[in-house]
Amino acid sequence: MVTGGAGFIGSHLISRLLDEGYEVHNFDILPLSKALRLEKIKSHRNFYYTEGDLRDKSKIIDWYQKDASQLFHLASVVGVQNYINDPLALIDIVVGGTRNLLELAAINQTRVLFTSTSEVYGKNPNTPWAESFDRVLGPTSVDRWSYSSSKAVCEHMLFALGRSSNLEFTIVRFFNVYGPGQAPIFVVSKSIYNAMNKKPPLIYDSGKQTRCFTYVGDAIEGVFRASRSRNTLSEVINIGSNVETKMSDLVKNIIDLSGNNLEPETFYTKERYGKSYEDIPRRIPQVEKAKELLNWEAKTDINKGIIFCMDWAKENPWWLR
Repeated sequence: MVTGGAGFIGSHLISRLLDEGYEVHNFDILPLSKALRLEKIKSHRNFYYTEGDLRDKSKIIDWYQKDASQLFHLASVVGVQNYINDPLALIDIVVGGTRNLLELAAINQTRVLFTSTSEVYGKNPNTPWAESFDRVLGPTSVDRWSYSSSKAVCEHMLFALGRSSNLEFTIVRFFNVYGPGQAPIFVVSKSIYNAMNKKPPLIYDSGKQTRCFTYVGDAIEGVFRASRSRNTLSEVINIGSNVETKMSDLVKNIIDLSGNNLEPETFYTKERYGKSYEDIPRRIPQVEKAKELLNWEAKTDINKGIIFCMDWAKENPWWLR
């Protein structure tokens, strides 16, 4: 079972699972007719799609496959702007929806792979972040932290059910995953979208912030390995590159690779979001645990990954529209 399979990472995961010969049952809020990322696999003989909302417990009960070997829970609300626009809906979907799923997983003893986020670490200044590091967040009046808090609550639920119900689970924390099909609301995808449409890409504030960008193909390999290993049970694992990239350099590289003569524009977050937003200057994972438990590391160079995204966009003009 997969939740959120019509999304960016979910669609790549479903393709991998089908290639491996699994029967896949997806649950997603998006109608299948609008799930463009699944266009090439929606008629696959081993693929089943159910439209529904995670907050609708009766719908989840009807969909749930009691004999499934694993539940990959990816469904969520993504994008900082969406956290700020409606933090209450985010909390209801991420926390309430996950609770609905995990109750069924515990009853049926279904192994769970939960996709969490590097946002969980907040703004801990001690980088790179190991999985055991403290969470350091801003005030609850800053809506940006609602996503971090919601995902962390879900992690708490998993550990609680692991102790009380012997639920088997693994948690992976993604670090800035990008790749073909990602919605153009994130720094890599939005910059590619703008550059290929000959619009100025945006540099947020100073552009000195750094991130470790992880190509989706690498991330899916990490998830797949984590889901199959017994060594990963009851573990939290960072899935990310440890190569640090400055935001302004990223945007300039995307412009160069697009072949268009563009000048980036500055986006001032305080003017747009006010006090509801707070940025993180550096986000870097420790990756030793993934290497040890999964024999995995992110290998795709950022410029090579950008070219993959651009080539894919040329073949999928709907995305550029």
